[in-house]
Amino acid sequence: MRILLVDDDETLLEALAETLIAQRYAVDTATDGETAREFLALFPYDLIVLDRSLPDAEGISLCQQFRQQGIKAPILMLTARDRSADKVQALDAGADDYMVKPFDFGELCARIRALLRRDSHQAAPALRWGSLSLNPSTFEVFYDDHLLHTTPKEYALLELFLRHPTQVFSLDAIIEDIWSFEDPPSGDAVRTHIKGLRQKLRAGGAPKNLIETVYGVGYRLHPLEPEVPSETPSPGAALRQPTPAEMQASLAQVWETHRGTLDERLSVLESAAAAVEGGQLSSDLRQAGCSQAHKLAGSLGCYGFKEGSQMARQLEQMLQRTAPLDDRQATQMVQLVGRLRQNLAQEPSPGPPTGTPTSPPQLWIVGASPGFSESLAAEAIALGIRSRTAATLAQAQAMLQTEPPAVVVLWLTETDGDSARNLLEAIGHQGDRIAVLIVTDSQDFQQRLRWVQQGADRLLPPSVSPRHVLETVQQALRVDSTAIALVALDDDVQVLDLLQSILSPWGMELTTLTDPAQLWDTLERVQPQLLVLDVEMPTLNGLELCQVLRADDRWRQLPILFLTVHEDAQTLQKAFAVGADDFVSKSALATELPRRILHRLQ
Repeated sequence: MRILLVDDDETLLEALAETLIAQRYAVDTATDGETAREFLALFPYDLIVLDRSLPDAEGISLCQQFRQQGIKAPILMLTARDRSADKVQALDAGADDYMVKPFDFGELCARIRALLRRDSHQAAPALRWGSLSLNPSTFEVFYDDHLLHTTPKEYALLELFLRHPTQVFSLDAIIEDIWSFEDPPSGDAVRTHIKGLRQKLRAGGAPKNLIETVYGVGYRLHPLEPEVPSETPSPGAALRQPTPAEMQASLAQVWETHRGTLDERLSVLESAAAAVEGGQLSSDLRQAGCSQAHKLAGSLGCYGFKEGSQMARQLEQMLQRTAPLDDRQATQMVQLVGRLRQNLAQEPSPGPPTGTPTSPPQLWIVGASPGFSESLAAEAIALGIRSRTAATLAQAQAMLQTEPPAVVVLWLTETDGDSARNLLEAIGHQGDRIAVLIVTDSQDFQQRLRWVQQGADRLLPPSVSPRHVLETVQQALRVDSTAIALVALDDDVQVLDLLQSILSPWGMELTTLTDPAQLWDTLERVQPQLLVLDVEMPTLNGLELCQVLRADDRWRQLPILFLTVHEDAQTLQKAFAVGADDFVSKSALATELPRRILHRLQ
């Protein structure tokens, strides 16, 4: 697997490269955007690690450029910024994951493995081809039950073939994939590695032609007997994004519904604290307090009470201790419960997804005559379509910095060459897809071709009526009605209700569960496209469930996203080690969860 690292911190770059090379990846490094572009023009990469701040480029715009150029490799963005708004901006620009510096190298490597698993043909940790299996987590290769001892390059060759089992690789393609740019071998050296690998495979019981030569072309795995592929329902291509007002109203409703339950949970903790202070804490009250503190830590984080969530987590840890609490700890517990009560008296602040503009215009009318603009805007209002007018192309380009639309209608002539190109490029660099309709009298074929290549969706004649323009706009605004089917498993009903309120406005159909024993029947019935799991539950934790799912042929390719109040590196590494695709803190549900789900499914 070939990885490109882009970061201007050469010390960090060198350390990360050495870590990945030790895990048998081929690694190229770039310290600026220009070098990164040159590498991407030369080689196909399986994954890109991209710093947000570079000497000659901004990581967000660079990520957008890569996606505009059709680069589909997963992109993991690194940055020192940790605000939710920054994360949302990176994900919307086309990044698949996001890590904040300073980071744990083990967690970063685990996230890289998770992204590569998601992008490969097999979602399970083990890559298989008939009786041959390879485990990227342990670097073990088996044929049936025989363990094969391979060299690092033999292992890399085998992993390359298994991740692309139907592809024929030339010698040059093999060199590009598993050797770094600075150290390419000769073709004879590659043939020697393949010969050694074939010998070890045959010694383990594999047929002689498992790695076959396609004469005059290269090498590939020998095809297996054809199987009927299982069909996986595809998510709606363009779900309607809810407005901030809709999100706020939905979350407020859930808050009012469950506020009483939060008070009851806190009352249990107040009773436990009083019992501790009086030296009369029973085992039953200790267990009940521990359970309620755990649930409060999760639900308060979801509602935006970050400090309250942390206090509830501290109370949970205190009640988990088997030894009696001393006087100092008892006083600390009473104080924590009091502060938690004060925190809960405040208003929740989960807020709408960060970075979502308030009621942005759906339609921009650019360069039309005043009379046509007025008629078009009036008819748009009658149809419930918000609009905004720009007299010139330059004005429209400036407006893009504040509130990008869903559809732009441009009036262009043959003399609008550079201005039109600049505006169309700026529109194309936006994170969300913007439909572009061009009204023009130009009959120059090359000019019209350039506009289409630069992103125009429709070319309309200048004789078009406002009604016809709006009909075309409505077609562009129309979204795929196919909903995304999800299953969420959490022991806290409040969290599940909050998930429902967050995801429903996005058009996602969520089936919720509190009992892990019902998961298998629910998966068969719903056939979801993604599973949301809580890390900790009373009877069975999500990590164990994920392990079983990844070993199950029926569900091993199902994307799994973990929710938890724990954000420590150890928990993150455990989640990715058992096969997680993503990991979201409960304190960031409203701001990150819908977009993270859409990115996983894309």
